Amino acid sequence: MRSYVLQTPVGPRVRLNDKEYDYFCGTSYYCLHGHPQVIQAACEATVKYGLGPATSWDVPPLMEVEEIAAKFFGTSRAKYIVSAYLGIFFLANALIDKYDIIFVDELSHYSVFDGIKSTGKPIITYGHLDPMDLKEKLQKYLKPGQVPMVVTDGVFPMTGAMAPILDYYNVLMQYDTFVLCIDDSHGVGVLGSNGRGICEFYNLSDPRVYFCGTASKAFGGFGGLIPGSDDLMQAIEEKLRVPLGASPPPIPAAAASATGIKLVLEHPEWREQLRDNVFYIRKKLRALGLSIPESPVPIVTIFSIPNANLAKVQQRLEENGIMVRYIPPRGYSDAPPVESLKITIFAQHTRQQLDRLCTLLSKYL
Repeated sequence: MRSYVLQTPVGPRVRLNDKEYDYFCGTSYYCLHGHPQVIQAACEATVKYGLGPATSWDVPPLMEVEEIAAKFFGTSRAKYIVSAYLGIFFLANALIDKYDIIFVDELSHYSVFDGIKSTGKPIITYGHLDPMDLKEKLQKYLKPGQVPMVVTDGVFPMTGAMAPILDYYNVLMQYDTFVLCIDDSHGVGVLGSNGRGICEFYNLSDPRVYFCGTASKAFGGFGGLIPGSDDLMQAIEEKLRVPLGASPPPIPAAAASATGIKLVLEHPEWREQLRDNVFYIRKKLRALGLSIPESPVPIVTIFSIPNANLAKVQQRLEENGIMVRYIPPRGYSDAPPVESLKITIFAQHTRQQLDRLCTLLSKYL
């Protein structure tokens, strides 16, 4: 497989291997990773505080991320962690006294499985995006008196599928006590009227529902985010030793993350532009005869098509200055058993770029 060297910040146009492309890859939904204010914040914090404090967390940029994240998500507090990969690890261990057995979507992200395995609790997988199978697995494996924890991605990274969390919630409401945990790394900053993620999108608010996200996608920063109550933060402090034993995120990354969250908070019109672009491209692709669902998610996936070699389609697009991602069968956590093309939409993509992509797809598919 050919390797690509990125020579510019992520944006609607990038340079890869000394060539310019319209870029439909990655996860920088507002292209904040190269935003001047984000870069400036990182540089100024580096000059003022250095790269990092080694073990101490009492540095303004680190504290600012938690303050602005809590404001963004409308929670009393938020925890900033060194990597969003550890989000479910943090939640599963902080809440470990609240459940007895874990039920997890069979195609959840690698981080989800790594996180829940650390608890030592029994783990049962249920069918991908399948609330009926979850219901059957709960009935089969949950013993009297046991409390279930259900875990899932909010938005699945390769297909862009949204977990049916309201259906899961309704299944769980048949039990007196339960926990629902969501890794919403691709939903935070994008979904919901305020960008708070899939729970806001579905208007789901319940103290038994927890979620984690990332600063490294929509917010253009780095590190994981766990918004929540004072009780959740206290449980994290009491049961997790990572903040005590590991260095915090680098100071430049923290300053960049705080600025990115602020910018998304201050510019709701970006969210509207992203949604407009997502609606536009999905409608255009359906007009080509492709099976593209209605969805607000800026991940659009084209699955295996009869008589079309998607690897060659990706190559043809690349030759014409357009970069999309080819995914081989089962090439990632939730990738389907057939080849696919993943197209990521940014708020900053122009209609001309979207139209040109669709024109070339109609030619090569």
